[in-house]
Order: sequence, then structure tokens, then C-alpha cells
Amino acid sequence: MSNNINLENILRNAVIAYKKNDLIRAKSLYLTVLENEPDNIEAIGNLGVITKAIGNYKEAINYYIKAIKLNPENALTYNNLGNAFKAIKDYKRAVIAFIDCIKRDPKNFSAYNNLGIVYESMGDNNKAIKAYKEAVRINPNFSKAVNNIGVILYKQKKYEESIGIFKIALKIDPKYYELYSNIGACYNKQKKYAEAIEALNIAIEKQPENGGAYTNLGNVYNKLYDYKKAAKLHEKSIELEPNGSNAYSNVGTSYKYLGQVKKSIDSYKKAIELDPNFVNAHFDLSTMYLSKGDYKNGWNEYEWRFKKEEMIPHIIKNKDIFSKPMFSGNEDLTNKTILLHSEQGFGDSIQFIRFLPEFKKKFPCKIAVKCRDELKELFKCIDEIDVLTHRNEATPSFDYHLPIMSMPKLLDMKSNKDLPKQYPYLFATKDREFEMESKKGHLNIGICWSASVTGESYDGKVFDLKYFEPLINSDKITVYTLQVGPENEDIKKLGFEDKIVDLTDKLTDFSKTASLMKELDLVISSDTSVAHLAGALDVPVWIPLQKIPDWRWGNKGENSPWYPSAKLFRQKTARVWESVFQSIYDKIFSNFKIKIK
Repeated sequence: MSNNINLENILRNAVIAYKKNDLIRAKSLYLTVLENEPDNIEAIGNLGVITKAIGNYKEAINYYIKAIKLNPENALTYNNLGNAFKAIKDYKRAVIAFIDCIKRDPKNFSAYNNLGIVYESMGDNNKAIKAYKEAVRINPNFSKAVNNIGVILYKQKKYEESIGIFKIALKIDPKYYELYSNIGACYNKQKKYAEAIEALNIAIEKQPENGGAYTNLGNVYNKLYDYKKAAKLHEKSIELEPNGSNAYSNVGTSYKYLGQVKKSIDSYKKAIELDPNFVNAHFDLSTMYLSKGDYKNGWNEYEWRFKKEEMIPHIIKNKDIFSKPMFSGNEDLTNKTILLHSEQGFGDSIQFIRFLPEFKKKFPCKIAVKCRDELKELFKCIDEIDVLTHRNEATPSFDYHLPIMSMPKLLDMKSNKDLPKQYPYLFATKDREFEMESKKGHLNIGICWSASVTGESYDGKVFDLKYFEPLINSDKITVYTLQVGPENEDIKKLGFEDKIVDLTDKLTDFSKTASLMKELDLVISSDTSVAHLAGALDVPVWIPLQKIPDWRWGNKGENSPWYPSAKLFRQKTARVWESVFQSIYDKIFSNFKIKIK
């Protein structure tokens, strides 16, 4: 306080103005005090609080530092300084400020909580949890810190533990209604949709203005394929919280599966406008652009895939590759080597390796390829590869690296017209053990009905082997399984082992599969690597697709610009395969005059 009675009145009026949220008047009054008493610590400290509330963080920081110089032992000022640094994402200095606060006030549980938030923002979850636990040790009733521990466990995909922590926080504070929303989000991740809906409905009932609860519930209905209901819930969330980037991204997904392409793109773009570093929104936007053939925008956004959480283990595992610079298209490649490497599924590498010859024409250099193990033998047919290794072999010497799926971006592919015209672009070695007798009026057909469980949209891509039963029972068709892995056990489960030719024990890599495919009259495959391989070999391949398929297949038409030998059979109704297979069997009759009963 000031010894000047007049200044004391000004200080009191400033406090009153602040409590009334009249920040401009409060600031003006405190500045008046400083004109008379430049070192009035009350005015300086409160100016820090006010300027931070206004959004002038750097100004606030200056006031806090000045206040600390006048009184280095005031723990509260260090806490306020830490919050200001946190607001401008200067996390290192925020940590120092909060630690300085705790040194002066070891029982300041709020400072520990704030320290935890900063560590979490820095990606150091272990230190964050330690700080949150310290806050709870000091104040066992500090429900927000308990919640923060639960949030980290959620991020670590420890959903059951997370639910337990959220329930502890709810016991501490039964009116902490946001916790029901968090619990619902956990149940959603566990695919316990009934429990998720129950928890989220409670969250909405208790706190009808909580936008986050609506979008969490919308996410559940997205998972349940009720996209109309999901969209309405996300839209309600946006109405309540117009700056909620998550809701815009989530409603973008709902619109995507409702077939509303423009609304989906606009929603993802709005999410990115609100949060420019929203990785998943960027990636999802890329797939929307790519699905409509807007490759210029699509490839640019597609590069965000490397910042996705799912990519982190791959990057860490291949740090010998990612530690070197990625080729941007501008570097001088004279006497240099580029390492092209696989990054996602088998089908992705098979689809995009077609760009390698054109890439080498545009960027003359030595090209090394490091692919997944099962692809090496297949890729030996590409003459432009100078060095070929697989993942279990040592990485060859290189100057720059480039993921295989980044080639079209550097080749400036803008439309389907820019696709390489060579078909086939992969070739199979003739293998006697797969030779088949060709008989008039008889077909040899290879089938694949499942996909990688780690791939995107797995549930939508796959279908039951039983849909092939009319084909399998035809005496004019010999069916070969191209399905490798545990899903091939479906043959025995359905009693088809005497009706389907199973040579999968010989399909030790994709080169072997290619050799078998070249003997077949037709391949019918789910959206998986088998379909891409058939297309790359220019083998006739028919692909049953979900209503809103992967971006590679577009959203309409029966032909694919990526594979001239492919025919696409699309669901008319989401998750209904019967009409798709009826169309396939009708096509067999019209093309080959074989009636499928």
C-alpha cells in the first residue's frame, strides 16, 4: 500500500474496477499510481495480472519481472510469471518460474499443477505426472490435478487406469461435471459404446453448455456409423464453443461419411484455421483433397502424416534414416544418393513405387531403396533402383532420404493425367509350381477378403468369406486363396478346405504372390495390398468397396485411373455387401457367360 492517502484511494478504485472486469479503467488507475510512485509494487504486480488478462503477455512479463526485482521472495509473482510464459509457449522459462515459486512456497499446490501442465505441453509426461501427484499430495482435494493425471493416462492409451483416476476426481468433487465427458471419451476408445453414451449423456444433462461433451458423444456416434446424429452433436458443440477446433475436425469426419465432400473440407480447414498445427485435421484434409483428385493441395497436406502419433514409433525405429535430411526437391544431387523407403503398408509401397522411374528422370542421382522385407524380391524388376535392401538389412549409404509416398509431390503431380502410363509397372517371374491349365469355359479366380488390422478403415474394407460361397461352389470356377495370415483360417471354419485351392504356404513374399496372380484369369480382392499388386501387374482385379472408400478409389465410377485393369464395385448402402457381390456375379456372367447361383 501507498503512504499517500490519495494514491490509496486510487488503488482501491483500481481493485473495484478489476472486480467489475473493467480492465482498461483498472490499468489506467494503476498507471496513475506509478506516475507518482514508480516502485509501487502493488500497482506493478496487478498491472501484470491485468495486461495478461487483456492478452498483452510480453507486457505482463515485464511487469512481473519488475515486481520480482522489487520483492524477490513473493512466490505468487513467480507463479503469475510462469503462467504468462506458459501462455506464449515459452515453456523452458515457465518451468524456471514455477520452480522458483515452489522454492519460496513449497506447499503451493497450484504451482505444482501449473508445472505439470507445462511439462505435459513439452511432451514430458513422466515429469508432468510427478508434478500433478505432488500437487495432490499437498492438497488431496485438488480434483483438477487428479483429472490432469487421468488426461495423461488417456493420452498414453491407458484407458482403464484413466477411468479410475477420473472417478477418484469425481468423488473428490461430485460437481466436476467435465469428468463425465472424460470418462465417456475413455469408454469410446475401449469400444464400450453403451457406457460411453451413458456417461456423456450425464455430462450433457449436468452441464448443457459443455461443448466438449457434445463432440465426445458425436465421436461415439461416428464409431456407431450414425453420422447424421454425430454431425448434429458436433454442430451443437460448435454452436456452444465456436473456437473449438476438435469439433470442427470431428464434424468434418461425419460429413465425409455422409458424402458431403465440400462441407467436410470446409470443416477441416476451419479446424486448421483455429489450430494451425492440428496434425490429424491436416491429414484428414489431405485425404479429402486426394479423393476428389485435387493432388496439388492433397500432396502438400499429406506430408503432415509424419507428425501423426502413429508415425512416431516408425520414425524412432528408423532414426538412422530420419536423422538425415529429407530431400525437398531443391538440393543439388550431383554424385549424391537418395534413399527411398517404405513407411506405411505393403499396398502403399506397391502403389507408389511406380513413380520411381520418372523420379530418377527428373532428379538424376543414385537411388537406393529400403523396403519392407516381403517386397524386396518383387522390386528387383525395377531397373532404375541402384541399391535394394529390406528393413532387416543394414541401411545403405545415402545423402538424402525420401519416403516412397512423397514422390508424386516432388514430381508435381496435379491430376490423374500426370500418372505414369506404364502398365504393368511391376513384373512377375514365371514359377512352375504355380502353372495352371487353361480350359475353355473355366475360370481360375484368386480371392482375398480381409486386410491388415493396422490399416485405416479396417472394419469397412473387409467382408466375410461367405460372400464368395456361390463362386466357390461353381463347377466352372477354381478358386485360389490369396489371403495370407490368420484370416486364411476362415477357410477351415466354413468348411471350404476341399473347395478352395490353398497355396499360401508357398506365398513367402509378394514376388511369389505375383507369380501366382499372373496365372489367374481374375482376382477379386478387398481393398488391400493384393488389389494393388494385381493392378500393378495389370492382372484383371475386381475390388468390392465400402460406400465411402479409401481416397485412392475416389467416390464414384467403376474404373480407376491408378489401375486400368481394375473394376470397382461400390456399396450403394453403407456396410451392405449383398448387392455388391450380386453385381460381381452378374459381371462374371456378362463377361464370361458363367452363371453364379
